[in-house]
Amino acid sequence: MSVATPEQPLKVVIVGAGLAGALAARVLREKHTVKIYERMPTPLEVGAAINVGPNGVRILDSLHFDRARAGSLAVCGTKIWNKAGELLMEKHTDYKEQYGADWLFQHRADLRAEFLRMATADTSSASDADSSGGGGSDIYIPGRPAEVFWNCPVEEVDPEKGTLILASGEEVAADLIIAADGIKSVIRSTVVGDAAFSTARPSGLSAFRFTLQAGAIKDATGELPELLQADKPVCLSMVHSFDGTKRSIVMYPCRNFQLLNFVCIVPDEMLKNETTESWTAAGDKDELLSIFGDFPAWVVTYLRVATEIKLWQLRDQDPLPTYIRGRTVLIGDAAHAMTPHQGQGGTQAVEDAEGFRLFLQPGITRDDVPRLLKDFDRVRRPRASRIQENTRKAADKRTAEEVYMYEKINWTYGGIFEELDRLDLSK
Repeated sequence: MSVATPEQPLKVVIVGAGLAGALAARVLREKHTVKIYERMPTPLEVGAAINVGPNGVRILDSLHFDRARAGSLAVCGTKIWNKAGELLMEKHTDYKEQYGADWLFQHRADLRAEFLRMATADTSSASDADSSGGGGSDIYIPGRPAEVFWNCPVEEVDPEKGTLILASGEEVAADLIIAADGIKSVIRSTVVGDAAFSTARPSGLSAFRFTLQAGAIKDATGELPELLQADKPVCLSMVHSFDGTKRSIVMYPCRNFQLLNFVCIVPDEMLKNETTESWTAAGDKDELLSIFGDFPAWVVTYLRVATEIKLWQLRDQDPLPTYIRGRTVLIGDAAHAMTPHQGQGGTQAVEDAEGFRLFLQPGITRDDVPRLLKDFDRVRRPRASRIQENTRKAADKRTAEEVYMYEKINWTYGGIFEELDRLDLSK
């Protein structure tokens, strides 16, 4: 009679502790030993708010994501105005009924903090009540917590062998390497084998980004806007120029209605100075007001209140010919950086993370890694590449209806196993 041998956890190394890397660690910690190497010295997160579509929220709900910790708000609808202040569309949707999950708004820093908690929390002592998934301060998360090594930039990777060299000179060996090192990925060109893909390109548009405190808006206008009233439906509000200039302003609440998030998109040629892809570049309020001065007066009032404005050049990546090489895989912005015109950048990172459920199957060994990455690539790359292409097409919206032209494609995704089954059946 043969005796079953215990499963040996894979050694997983993730480069980058951002949204994609942290959530991938949450999935893989269930069965494997996970280490994250992050070049930044602290978990400080830059940026403003971020949405996660129903395609991502279905996944997060299955991973014991805590909406309260993330300050998430479930969206109920959309309002779209033109620059003359005419309301062109008011759309109310039960996204959970239509797509199987909510559509959520939250601040990027809060979402990243929750993903890191899910990856690193030791919940082995969580109560039975918490382990049911019903919520609480110690929701049970299976597996060993991932380790995060801050201030550890990676300088070199051998994707075939599964080794990486840190800036300190230390060599780290792994069964699986996940490159989640963002739009400026140092690993991308090594995996793809083509220096032409070493950097994302300017899209021709930039975005002024800032958030306003609820109190600051009330002080400036004398009232709290409906967007920040907790007893009103959570709404995405958009004002589009619809005049060929591609200007738009997107507003939505986050952090439990404490903040109102703004993204003001403008063509690069309308800006005085050249921009960079840095999240931390300062924006000029006078320039912001000049560019959007012909927008509705109530919107301009908000712009006048703005402080700590950042100007971010919108860049995207041409779809890659592969996300994988040997034992190494690209995910998140390292694989498919895209502009925010469809709000899918963060959600595609969530879909990537879910793809690592391939490695939670019974009996997975080091020898299986290249084969499983091929399955990952044949699902994730066509899917994310299509979203990238559609996002580019969506940059020049000419009618209110065009804003949602890719909604069904964006928000309909069955997960890695369902998509593999679909591909196999179509052969």
